[in-house]
Amino acid sequence: MKTPKLISLLCLLVIQVTLSAQVQWYQNQDANNPVPSGTVATSIQPFTATSFIACYLWSSNNEMNTWKISKTSTSGVEQKTFFISSTSANVEFRVGRDNTVYVFERSFTPVYSPQYILYKLDAGLQLKARKNIEFANGFYIYNTNAFELDNAGNVYFAGDGQFTNTNGSASPASFVLKLNKNLSAGWSRMDSAETSYSYLHIDSRGRVLVVEDYYTFFPQVRIKRFTALGQSLSTFITTTDAARYSLFSMLDEDDNILLYGSKTVSGTAQAMYLKRISRFSGIEMYSKTHFIASSSQLNDLKGDGQGKLFTLVTQYSGTPDQKTKISSINLSNGMIAWTRSLNFKDDSCNLNKLILGRNDRFYAVGERKSCLYFSKGFAARIKKNGQTDGYFLSPDSVNFQRSHWLADGMMDSNNGLIAIGNTTDLDTVSFNSTYFRSFAIRVGNNEHCYSRGADEMRGEELSAEKETDDTGITPKLIIYPNPVQNVLTVSAIDPDEFDRITIFNMQGAVLQQQPVRTTWAKMDISYLPDGLYLLVLQSSQTHKEKSIKFVVRK
Repeated sequence: MKTPKLISLLCLLVIQVTLSAQVQWYQNQDANNPVPSGTVATSIQPFTATSFIACYLWSSNNEMNTWKISKTSTSGVEQKTFFISSTSANVEFRVGRDNTVYVFERSFTPVYSPQYILYKLDAGLQLKARKNIEFANGFYIYNTNAFELDNAGNVYFAGDGQFTNTNGSASPASFVLKLNKNLSAGWSRMDSAETSYSYLHIDSRGRVLVVEDYYTFFPQVRIKRFTALGQSLSTFITTTDAARYSLFSMLDEDDNILLYGSKTVSGTAQAMYLKRISRFSGIEMYSKTHFIASSSQLNDLKGDGQGKLFTLVTQYSGTPDQKTKISSINLSNGMIAWTRSLNFKDDSCNLNKLILGRNDRFYAVGERKSCLYFSKGFAARIKKNGQTDGYFLSPDSVNFQRSHWLADGMMDSNNGLIAIGNTTDLDTVSFNSTYFRSFAIRVGNNEHCYSRGADEMRGEELSAEKETDDTGITPKLIIYPNPVQNVLTVSAIDPDEFDRITIFNMQGAVLQQQPVRTTWAKMDISYLPDGLYLLVLQSSQTHKEKSIKFVVRK
């Protein structure tokens, strides 16, 4: 009877050694604040070839917030620190050229007037310059929405405020401000129209693009452009989906504008949208809708600078059907190249951020539930061709009633992940978090990683195919011709059961959709390349589906 216990003990020992081998170093970032005040990790960026910069909300005392900027070697040794304390302060940073760090503080004076301060630090995090971001003539800044650097070290801000008229009334205004690398004034531009400067980008030619998104012209989005010297260029105007409820933007490697976010579909489902706008004309190059589900949340989207976008999406289709989808999208046409699905019932993981580097791999980070109440920091490493390359758990123990998760990260030159995260104690009686602490960690060498059994991996590899096949093929649904060249005819449709037809590729990307009004429909598929596709009848009311595969051959 002792043999099974011995085997179990050996298995536990092997698991513990394997998990320990994943971790190259662990750095405690706990300010030892009095309960319930704690430390919260917020962001991390590469600095020099052998160091990185991380930002922590170090402590909170009533309304006084203290922030810590930490310089740490890639071997885990903290080298330098810089602290900022101010009323209700919020801090973010950017790494600039010549080993400089720019720290931007948003805070309030004792009379609750907002103040905006920019600090320039050298490689040793010593203060080199400080500048208040403000304007003369009574212009009042009430929000700075964008803080960016260009490759030359210039600093840019965009946001909204108001100015006081001669009669004492206030009028709204938005602004763009450029400072040089020494924080001296470059140029500024004001817009007295009622709008909001939401995002700012600097292209490879030094031109400044400001994305305007405001309720008075919704669902339009305006892209205001300036030369490097601040001269106004023509404004691009594009119309987005009226059902969108979020908007983000970025420039691709060719300086075209990408607009993306989440939207509702037919009033009962959700999805991600993606639009690519030409940098030359402002004309829409494509508009795509992906990841339709009863609940679909876009957590992150990043580009690798080599023609690929990577997305991280969480989908819900009713308890307990929750999936995390990690996907690659071809930048040139907006189509999904591959999707890796992680089922929550199998993996118990919630992933919220993508970490890309210059390597052929990347990470998705977040947490993995280890029981009903507690979780561990978790990272999935994926090759850019879609193959899973390992799973990593950060070192902490649920035995001490803790939950911890990875909040942000960066990749080093050896495919390793350097991440920052947070830990909280949980009172399982009151269900209140009693204390927060933070940490930094390095995991992810190629020799040691946690990988699941063959059965689990096989289930994951088939998840993308299973997602579409589960809708069920019905012989009553008729399509012809099959194979098809240009026009596909669908018959035997029941319009009382279904209200739309959708064509998917075999990676799950939505290619075409049209409403159902009669018992038959024609669909122009002349633009589709040769291959296998899935046609799905869908109901926005009951979520019922019927599907059938067809072949395009030209």
